[in-house]
Amino acid sequence: MSENNKSARFIKAGSFWGELEDISCPICSSPSNPKLIFRKSNGVGLWKCPGCDVMYASPRFTKESLEKIYENEAFTDLSIYNSWSYHKWRESKDRSYTVSNLKVQLLKRFLSEGERVLDVGCATGLFVLEATKQGFKVEGLDPSRMLIETGRRVLEIPLHHGSLEEFDPEYKFKGVVFWDVLEHVYNPIVLLSRCNYLMEQGGYLFIQVPHYKGISNRMKTFGCRLGLKRSDFKHFGFPHHLYSFNKKSISVLMNRTGYKPIHFESWSHQLKDGAKGVVSNTAIWFFRKTCLSDYIICIAQKDK
Repeated sequence: MSENNKSARFIKAGSFWGELEDISCPICSSPSNPKLIFRKSNGVGLWKCPGCDVMYASPRFTKESLEKIYENEAFTDLSIYNSWSYHKWRESKDRSYTVSNLKVQLLKRFLSEGERVLDVGCATGLFVLEATKQGFKVEGLDPSRMLIETGRRVLEIPLHHGSLEEFDPEYKFKGVVFWDVLEHVYNPIVLLSRCNYLMEQGGYLFIQVPHYKGISNRMKTFGCRLGLKRSDFKHFGFPHHLYSFNKKSISVLMNRTGYKPIHFESWSHQLKDGAKGVVSNTAIWFFRKTCLSDYIICIAQKDK
């Protein structure tokens, strides 16, 4: 720990208290001087690395403080599972089902039914359930015991509690999914390197992460920096979110951990909500093609 970190600093961010630590770029091995994009009212800075273009929070919560967030009942509402059933969920066509199905269709573009898939950061396992229903051999992994126990009890699917670094099955996976996960993790380089070990040669990585070059995110950032928007850069998502990406930063991260990016796209709100019609279809096509949504999808292949 550096001299600056020896005296503990604690802040409240949203519903969570945490201890702070200073960091440098999580991707570049020799980071150059970062650019300060915004300083939040609590002293947390949002920085952009000139080497890889990732945006990151520093200071941020320590690993121990981050882990406590995901065991806190304020993190997610589990009451929806009190009278939950797969049939009602599928027929409701709400966003959680629509997105789970979209993710399965994305898998089908690169994988064959029956192949093994690991969903890292699976939460309660809704995607695991839907992908299993559609013919894949899917398992889920999450560090939150609260979420895993709910998924096992209600959805009755194969979920594992723990970290990816300690997960060591007797077989490899053809696909690994990190959906809205990498922005939360303490060390993405370590995590993706471990993922590389667990994946078959030529396997595929499916990720979605926050995209600071999305149209809405750009407008919010511009407003905050000019003082026109009083949200204190809330759209970054601190303390849950530690990073935000663009195509370059994702590509650098993939290359550093043994993957080759082969496809990018992004999904509009209309697509995630299952909207239809000429206007919605046009917006869906535009955002998917241009990758201008506030979240961006990357499919990367393990180097052969």
